[in-house]
This record gives sequence, C-alpha cells and structure tokens, in this order.
Amino acid sequence: MNNNITSLTHIDKELVGKFRLLIKESNINLSMSDELLMCFIHARKYDVNRAMRLLNNYIRMTKNYPELLTELRPARAKQVLDMGLVLVSPQREQNGRRVFIVDLSDWDPRVCCLEDVFHTVVFCFQRMVSEIETQTNGIVVILDFKNFTLHKVKQFTPPLIKTMADTVQDVFPIRLQGIHILNEPRILKILVAMFWPFLSNKIRNRLFFHGHSYTTLHNQIDPASLPSNYDGCLKPMETMHFYNVFPEKDYSKLFDCFN
Repeated sequence: MNNNITSLTHIDKELVGKFRLLIKESNINLSMSDELLMCFIHARKYDVNRAMRLLNNYIRMTKNYPELLTELRPARAKQVLDMGLVLVSPQREQNGRRVFIVDLSDWDPRVCCLEDVFHTVVFCFQRMVSEIETQTNGIVVILDFKNFTLHKVKQFTPPLIKTMADTVQDVFPIRLQGIHILNEPRILKILVAMFWPFLSNKIRNRLFFHGHSYTTLHNQIDPASLPSNYDGCLKPMETMHFYNVFPEKDYSKLFDCFN
C-alpha cells in the first residue's frame, strides 16, 4: 500500500480493534492485516457491523467462487490487461475518485472469455483499493459498449450476471460511486434488463447512459481525467495501461490471506 499501518489515526485503530472483536466472535481464522480491515471499514463508511457483514459476504464468495476471488495474480490478468480491455486513468477525477475504464469495443469472446475479463476487473479492484485515498473516495467506472453485438450479449449467462452484480454491490470492499455507459447499442437493453433485478436501488441510481455524446459524461467526470477518445484532455486510452499507474513490481498482497 501507499500508506502503512503507522498512518492509521487513533479512531481508525479503535475501529480496527472493534472489528477484530467481531471477527473473533465469528470464528474466522484468517491472518488479516489492519490495512485490509480498513478496506472493509471504509467501504461501509466506518460502520464496523456493516463491515463485518461485508467481510462475511466476501469470505463466502471466496469459497463459492474460488476461481474469481482467489489466486488473483498479475500473470492471470496479464492477457486481458495487455489487450487493453481494462484501463485506468492516471488522473483522478474532481472528487478524488479513480477513473476505471472497461473498453469492450474490441473484445473478442473467441480470444478472451467473459470470465477472464471479470476476473481481471476484480484483480484491478484489489489493486486500486490498496490505496487509502481510493478506499475513502471510491471509484467511477466507464463501460464502453461500442461494437457490442448479440454474440457478445450471449456471453452473459444468468449465473455469471448474478455473480457480477453480487460482487460489485455486496461483496467487494470498494465504493462504487458511478457506472457510466458509453456508446451503447439498442441491443444493450437486453443486457440491462438481465442485470436490473439483481441491482440495488443505490446502484440503479448511480447508473448513467451517455450514448455517443460525451457532453453529459463531462458533466459528471472532469475531462481533465478522461482520455481523448472521450473528448478528454489526456492522451488516448491506448496509453492508459493499468500497469502504468499500478506497476506490476508493486503488486499488492493485501488480499493474499484469502488465497
């Protein structure tokens, strides 16, 4: 992490202490660092009881879907990252949030399955949430659906859709502050309808559709943190490789206790 445990405030240490008592009462035998526990505490706005429920959800998911939430090593994510499907802006937006981009315009399911893409998204979530500033401010996600076809829609099976929705909302300790949909074709309505029943009202209210015009996107995300592909001030997305911001050599082992 960018900040170590000595940077925890007195209040943070008290919260971690209360959290550890709840963990002990739950008979969870994992060696979890203070930094990791703060991820869950920040994700639930310093409410340790809610953080405990989130941690239980996360542990349950690691057991039910080990291929998704464990063994999240750089080597497993490298193919998707090198294909440029998952990116991150080097500049935070105006509220200090990370800008995370999933560009599905060139995604070919024959080369890279949807499970690999989502696995890489979770890997990147783990890296981003290792930053205390991101724990506090959260992230905004841009989903680019340019060139999306019915063949791609069919890759989203009902079980995988539910897993994705659960992970984003009630499992992973990251504050998702907005999901911005770009270049959506009409066919995307099918996919949205499939996801909708699994989304909470909070997430539904943070879901924005911008079409092919980026004016409304700029109203919510400062162009200073966006690539030129979206009429932003930064270089094209091709320059926003995830490892440019989060070098592979600095791989965070924050979540390794779940492996």
